[in-house]
Amino acid sequence: MFALNVHGQRPWLAAATLALSYLRLVDAADVFQVPFTTDISYTFDGSQFDYLKFSINGTGQIGPDGPWQAAVIMLGSYQRVSLLEQWVGGLLVPMWPTGSVITQLLTTEGGGYYNKSANATRPWIEFGDNNEMVLSDYNARELSTGQGILDMVTMINARAEQPGYANINATIYAMNTSRILMRDPLNTTYTPEVGNLALGRPADVDLQNTTFVGTSIIEQMKSQGVVKTNSFGLHLGSAPLNQKGSLLLGGYDESRVVGTVAAFEMQLGVPFIFLLDVFLGVETGAKHFTAPLVDAGSSIWQGDAVDDAGEHFGGKKGSVLILPNPAVPGLHLPDPTCANAARYLPVHFDNATGYWLWDTTDPGYAPLINSGAYMSFVFSDMDARNVTIKIPMTLLNLTLDQPIVQMPTPYFPCHDVDKNNGYWELGRAFLQGSFFGINYEQNLTFLAQAPGPAMGQSLVHTIQAENRTLKSQPDSAFLDSWRASWPSAEAVVADQNNSKKPLSGGAIAGIVVGAVAGLSAVAILVFLCRRRRSGPRRGTAEMSELQVNSGGHKDIKGLAEVDTHTGVHEAAEAGLQEAADTAVLELDSPDKTLNEAPASPGVYELESFEKALARHTESSPPVHEMPIR
Repeated sequence: MFALNVHGQRPWLAAATLALSYLRLVDAADVFQVPFTTDISYTFDGSQFDYLKFSINGTGQIGPDGPWQAAVIMLGSYQRVSLLEQWVGGLLVPMWPTGSVITQLLTTEGGGYYNKSANATRPWIEFGDNNEMVLSDYNARELSTGQGILDMVTMINARAEQPGYANINATIYAMNTSRILMRDPLNTTYTPEVGNLALGRPADVDLQNTTFVGTSIIEQMKSQGVVKTNSFGLHLGSAPLNQKGSLLLGGYDESRVVGTVAAFEMQLGVPFIFLLDVFLGVETGAKHFTAPLVDAGSSIWQGDAVDDAGEHFGGKKGSVLILPNPAVPGLHLPDPTCANAARYLPVHFDNATGYWLWDTTDPGYAPLINSGAYMSFVFSDMDARNVTIKIPMTLLNLTLDQPIVQMPTPYFPCHDVDKNNGYWELGRAFLQGSFFGINYEQNLTFLAQAPGPAMGQSLVHTIQAENRTLKSQPDSAFLDSWRASWPSAEAVVADQNNSKKPLSGGAIAGIVVGAVAGLSAVAILVFLCRRRRSGPRRGTAEMSELQVNSGGHKDIKGLAEVDTHTGVHEAAEAGLQEAADTAVLELDSPDKTLNEAPASPGVYELESFEKALARHTESSPPVHEMPIR
């Protein structure tokens, strides 16, 4: 039971805080804001999650591979009489908000915090006569067993509106066991502490010979009049930079959306998106990569990593299907994208842990992660527009902690996944710097650039049933929101301010000479295109078994033949002098070489993972893969 307050805050001050919050958001009705573990409010504060083994110093931040911040729900069915009263109810638990149709909770029997209530009803899904489920998620490296039930949870509204809660009869996978297999050679395991919150719609999925009984969380809230539409908008934000997360059911926060909003048709009830290219670049200031970039940025994408399943589902030729998924921590990309990126970064692959670790003693490490350097992702949306989302290196400097390592260790959260052994996902590392939303009324997924920690005022909107796009902030909001975090960006601003002062005749003459020199350099600059890679590819493969995941879908890998990839590279415009200083270098010939690991270390090997799973499931029913969240 929790009776929550904020550092002894007086009731009148709490009421005033709530009133101000209401005035700020009163223009946005029919929207429900889910709190995060790092929120500090009259409802609760981060120290309430100190019972978690991976909680970090009472901040609400969660490890061991973040730090992260998670959404919060309450177990059981409770009501809040007044917004000015403290919550008294069930246990508050952290959850990763996903597009799944299954809410996953670890029971106390398995070392978690969920106990099935007396009101829990019959299983919502049945595999023949055996209700025992054995599920695995390869990118999360999670194996679990348990049963499907319907049970009550309470959604907490962080907005100052009535009602401040919603009681939901949730579709729950009650896990009696759950283990994360670490990447070390011994496949050591640990027990996860964060559940998965299902925001998907069961009616959209085909479970093949199974029976769904439950109704989605947002559908129930819509029928209760708590939200207007079956939709949500999510930006995880950055826990290390104290940028709060934002999860709005029935709406979104415009301040979390920057530039062009890409829209994608849902596939099989799952938020597939089409990824075309990945490259490294710099938004502003000096370049601190360990090898020179080609042009304004270097593509780290390779055609032989791609199959044509993306084209099969309507994407551009050379695109791959990939999933935004908050339930997995890293960037799970086509092999050897991460190994290519490592050639430009002060990182090395550590075989003992199975991660790319930052070389913190490298003189280029601190300048790089505190600069405008980014890893950029190019997507092709339903209108064939190329939309680029930049994830600053600042956000890709995360920390491993116990039990993965003994001491906090900075790491680069990128993992190469072979097309024959896995599937590709963009996890929490990506969603720190991107906006992800779904309008189930239109069967559309939205993806856009998110701002940095110095973002603007909250602008909450309802997602209307007819909405096929969302409002956004101008492109300039991205750099504006990061300036204070990048010292080199501040220096650029200072230089620009100084340039506004009146110039002497000598200074003007110098500028003219410099401009002419810059034009000469541009005239002889060679822009290299990536070479087409072609050759025989693996043919169509039949799916040998029903592979069920938290979205209930079959794995789509092997549906179509692999094709060549032409590569996509959108070079940003650069200043004349910057162009003159840029060295031209082919991607395949960086100065830095990796001697710590093979060309593509850390690629998931399904066979070895299956063996590891088998050691834990000798007496269990067949394992079903969960490739979709």
